[in-house]
This record gives sequence, structure tokens and C-alpha cells, in this order.
Amino acid sequence: MTRKYRMHIVDVFAEAQLAGNQLAVIEDAASLSDAEMQAVALEMNYSETTFITARSDTEATVRIFTPGSELPFAGHPTLGTAWVLTQGRGRIVLNLAAGPVPVEFEADLGWMVPPPVSFHGELDAQRAAQLIGLDVSDLSAELPVEMLEVGPQFVIVPVRDLAALKKATFNVNLRDELIAQGLPARSVFVVSAEPYEPQADFASRMFFIASGPREDPATGSANSAFAAYLKKHKGNVGRVVVDQGVEINRPSRLYLDVADTLAVGGKVQPVVVGEMTL
Repeated sequence: MTRKYRMHIVDVFAEAQLAGNQLAVIEDAASLSDAEMQAVALEMNYSETTFITARSDTEATVRIFTPGSELPFAGHPTLGTAWVLTQGRGRIVLNLAAGPVPVEFEADLGWMVPPPVSFHGELDAQRAAQLIGLDVSDLSAELPVEMLEVGPQFVIVPVRDLAALKKATFNVNLRDELIAQGLPARSVFVVSAEPYEPQADFASRMFFIASGPREDPATGSANSAFAAYLKKHKGNVGRVVVDQGVEINRPSRLYLDVADTLAVGGKVQPVVVGEMTL
């Protein structure tokens, strides 16, 4: 029997169309098996694809898949799916594997409150530099390298300047060694306090594995961890703008609210509405 599913492609954390991080959203997907969801995510081959399995006016149950595995939480899929459900108006709660995540739209910005962030200690500078193909002298002298978890795991590596950020590469072998040692080092978020543009406060890059090594255009979960990291080291600094994706020609902008309650925001641009047939 042929099954048809309404689907959307949206650009998330994008100031304009054809930028930011692409997301495929599949509606009314409760009839899809886990294996089918994984196969569809691989077919789409975006960083993530989401599947809406239940919904009401105020909440929805959503599953998130990369091309290689299911995730308990990810930022741009949460924000983009909330936009599809609300058309960018009002408030909705997404029930994810990591727990409920509220999203609220104010004008053209959507804001989500991420799940709690866990801190797992510092990573020594030598291994951190090797992890991104740099020298220790390229790392920030002010801020430490730390391992955090917000569903996905991140090593946050602050670097000295924009030049160091641009030189960064992904040492997959060392990443695998760290994981084998039991360290939460599945993805690497590299950040510079020298931004690409004066309107931003930080520039960033995020490396991860999904059917091979990748660089992510915009990572809401990594920026959620970074917001908690900033709060720990600098206190409630308020609104912060982080640019990402420039190195891979998908410029993205994320807005962080580093306050008593952390929030991550961004704009969503609709690109495609269509039908998937299986």
C-alpha cells in the first residue's frame, strides 16, 4: 500500500533563504517504523530530519534522526519543527526523547529553552589542540576546554582568534580514542571571541560524525551548551550573537540569552512544501 506524507524543508538559524541549516520535517509520521525513519533521514542526508508522530494545538511529539542515528535533542530540528507546526506564531512544546522543550516565536525570532546541560570536566590543552589540528598556542588563554552534554555531547574548544578558527580541522581518530576512554567527546564546537562580522559576538564551527565526518552549518544544541558554558565562566551576560557555517557557505546566526533561564533563538525560512511517497 502506498503511503503519503506531507513534508517540509526549512532553513533554520538563517537570516535569509538558502542559508542556515537545512531541515526536513515529515508530518503525521507515527506509522513509520524506526528503520524507515532512519532510512528517510539518510535519503534526505541533512544534518537532521524530524518526524512528527503526534500533535495538538499546544504540543507535539517529535523524533529527530541524523543520517546515522536518532538524537534525544538537537536545536535546529526543534526550532524548525516548531515553526512548521505554528507557522512561526505563538508557543508550542515539543516532546522529545530528552524531554519537553518549549518554543516561542516573537516577531521573526523563535526561542527555545533547551534541556539541562551537564558539565563533564576539562580536557587538557594538548589533546584539545590535536583534536582540531592546531597548536596549543592557538587556543584561548582566557577560557578552558570543557566537555558538556545536552543530549548530544560536545567538547567546547575556545580558540585565540578568527585565524585559528579558520584553520581548524577534525581529528576523527583522536575523537574516537577519547570516546573509547569514556569521555563525552562525540562532537567538537570550536569558538572564537573574534567574530566574522561586527554585529556578532562570537564565530564558531562544529564538527561531528554522521555517516562520516561533517561540519554543521548551525547547531542549536552546541550553542545551548555554549550558553551554559558562558553563564558558568562569565555570568548572566544577556543577549549574545553567534555566527556559524561561514566556512561551508551556509552562513547562520544564533541568538543566545544567557540569563537565569537559558534560551537559544533564530530565524526560520521556509523553502519547500511537498509530499513524500513510500
